[in-house]
Amino acid sequence: MKIAIYIRVSTEEQAQEGYSIKAQISRLEAYALSQGWIIVKTYIDDGQSAKDMKRTDLQKMMKDIEKGIFDCVLVYRLDRLTRSVLDLYTMLNFFEEHGVKFKSATEVYDTTTAMGRLFITLVAALAQWERENMGERIRMGLNQKAKEGKWAINVPPVGFDRDGDFLKINEKEANIVREIFNTYLTGLYGMTKIAKMMNHKGYRSKAGVSWKTATIHYVLTNKIYIGTMRYNYRVNKDQYFEVENVVEAIIPSEKFYEVQEMIKSRSVKHPRRATSPHIFTGVLKCARCGGVMNGKTSSMTRKDKKYISHHYYCNNKRVGTCDAPNIAQNYLEIQFMKAISVWTFNNKVANKAISSVLNDDESKNKINKITKELGKLEERRVKWQYAWANNMMSDTDLIKRNKEEDEKEKELQDKLSKIKNHFEVNHKNIELAKSLKNLQENWNELETQEKKKFIQLIVKEIRVNKTEQRLTPNSVVIESIKFL
Repeated sequence: MKIAIYIRVSTEEQAQEGYSIKAQISRLEAYALSQGWIIVKTYIDDGQSAKDMKRTDLQKMMKDIEKGIFDCVLVYRLDRLTRSVLDLYTMLNFFEEHGVKFKSATEVYDTTTAMGRLFITLVAALAQWERENMGERIRMGLNQKAKEGKWAINVPPVGFDRDGDFLKINEKEANIVREIFNTYLTGLYGMTKIAKMMNHKGYRSKAGVSWKTATIHYVLTNKIYIGTMRYNYRVNKDQYFEVENVVEAIIPSEKFYEVQEMIKSRSVKHPRRATSPHIFTGVLKCARCGGVMNGKTSSMTRKDKKYISHHYYCNNKRVGTCDAPNIAQNYLEIQFMKAISVWTFNNKVANKAISSVLNDDESKNKINKITKELGKLEERRVKWQYAWANNMMSDTDLIKRNKEEDEKEKELQDKLSKIKNHFEVNHKNIELAKSLKNLQENWNELETQEKKKFIQLIVKEIRVNKTEQRLTPNSVVIESIKFL
C-alpha cells in the first residue's frame, strides 16, 4: 500500500522527547516497514500549531489526496494531525470521499473496527454541536445585518447589484423585471410562457442560467422590487421579518399588489394523485437533456366516438430548453416489455440462478464464521501494535507477525469474497429475474394501477427518446433502465 506520512511539531514541542521531527520520521518509517507499506511522500509542518488547517504541508497533502497519489495517511499520534474536533471530522470525511485511509502508529484508530466507529460517532456528535453553536452565532449576526437594511445573502436578486453591504439598481436587469411584470399583467401569458419568452430573447437569470417557471414566480412575488427586503422567508420561517425602504423600488407598489391578486386568482392546485393513469410517472427521464418527463392526457372525438390517449413530455420543453417530442404511453409500454425480454435473455447469471438451489442458511453460516476469524485476527494486530508502540516488541518481530497475518487475512478474504459474491449476486438476480418474468407473463392482464405499482417497486429510472416522427412503437427508444 502506498502511504504518506504527516509530521507536525509546534514551537513549544520542539524539545520534547518523541515529538521531534527526526524521532517521528524514524518511528513512522519503522512502522511502515513492519506493515510492508511504501512511503511515497512525507509532509512536515515545522513550528505550526494544530489549532486550524492553515498549514503549508497539510494543504499540499489535501491537494495530493485529490490527485490519488497515495492510499493512506500515517501519523505518529492523532494530535499531530489536528487538535480541533471540527477539523478532524472534516478531514476524515475528505479522506473517505477520496478512498484514502487514516492510521495512527501509536494509537488504535481504525474506522473499520468497532472502536474506530465508536470514536467517529463521538467525533460526529461533538462536531455537530460545534457547528450548531457556530451556526447560531452566524445566524444572529446575519439577522442583525438584515434588520439594519443590509443585504445578508451572497447573490443579489435580478435587477440589483451589491454595493458593499447594500443593493443598487442594475438598470439593464431592472428593465427585464419590468417586462416580466408588464407581460404578466396583460393576462395573456402564464409564468411558464413568460419563462419561454425570456429564454427566446436570450435573457438569463442572475445566476446565468435559463429562466424557469420557479424563477419567474420568484420575481413576481419578491417584495424587494417595491423596496421591501424579506428575510428568512425560505428557511427559519419562524424568524421571518421584512425591512421596508432598503432600496429604491423598481415596480410601483400598486402594480406589484395587482400582480399578487392575479396570481392568487389563477392558482389552482393539481395534486398528483395515486390514481393517475400514467404508468411510468416518477421514473421517466428525458434522454436528450436528463429532465423529468411528466404525464399528460388528451382526448379527441371521431365519428361520435371519444378517444383518450396518455403520453409523456419533457418538463424542460415547457421553457424552451429541450426539443424532445411527446412519447405515447402505449408505444412506451411495448418498448419496455421488449427491453425486459432482452435483459432476461442476456442475463445468464439471473437465468442460472432461477434454476439453481441456493442454501441461504449455509452461506450465512460460512460468512459469519469467516467474519469472526477476521475479527480475532484484527484483535491480535492491535495487541502487537500496542506492544511495538511501548517498545515491548522489536521491529523485526512486528514485521514477521504482520506478514503471517497478512497471508491468513488474504486467504480468508478470498473465501469470503467468493461466498458473498455467489450469495448476494445470485440472490438479487433471482428476485429481480422472477419479478421480470412474472411481469412479462402477466403485463397485459394487469390493471393500470397494478402496472404502475409494479414499475415503482422494481424500476429506479428509465431514460427514453423519440428518434422518428412516425407513429410507430419503433420510434420510441429506451436508452437505459436502472433497477432498484
